Amino acid sequence: MDTIKAEKRNPNLKAKQLRRTGFVPGCIFGKNLNPSLEIQIKQNEAAQFLKSNSTGSTVQIALGRKKYFTLLKEISHNPLSNQIEHLSFQELVKGEPVSSAARIILLNREKVQDLINQTLFEIPYKTIPSKLVDRIEIDLEGMKAGDSVKVEDLDFAKDEEIELLIPADSMIFNIVEPRKAAVEEETAEEAAGEEMTTSEE
Repeated sequence: MDTIKAEKRNPNLKAKQLRRTGFVPGCIFGKNLNPSLEIQIKQNEAAQFLKSNSTGSTVQIALGRKKYFTLLKEISHNPLSNQIEHLSFQELVKGEPVSSAARIILLNREKVQDLINQTLFEIPYKTIPSKLVDRIEIDLEGMKAGDSVKVEDLDFAKDEEIELLIPADSMIFNIVEPRKAAVEEETAEEAAGEEMTTSEE
């Protein structure tokens, strides 16, 4: 688990002014924190942290002499500059379930000659802090047209301490031949066109 240093946020500066001084505003919230803690993190440290972490990652925040075991819940970016605008962290309580989402990472895509049709990119779930994961890796090496993977096929989904927040039979991806995929797409477009013509009549 990564540790990131934070400071108490300067109450005299608005968020925009704070970012101009090289800091990212943020907060730590949780049932034992009332009110939430307003913090600021150095821009370069926040950027470095996000190179290998995302929402769903656990992180220890060092705020002065105190450390908080947290879950990164939300990242706000400026859509134009892609600058980090705000980070939200939830304090974790040992043994208390929390909702999160695990990103799905497909490995060895380049070794699959056929078309990979991925329809699910993260799995929302609920579990205790010690069971949290931020990513699930699936190795595609050796897979071919006709193969598919659903959420229920993962060891992650079979853990009794993990509560899935989507149906277990949700499709993550399937692999199809490029020619077949093109025919299916053409058929779908034709069906949509016919439906539109019927509604216009």
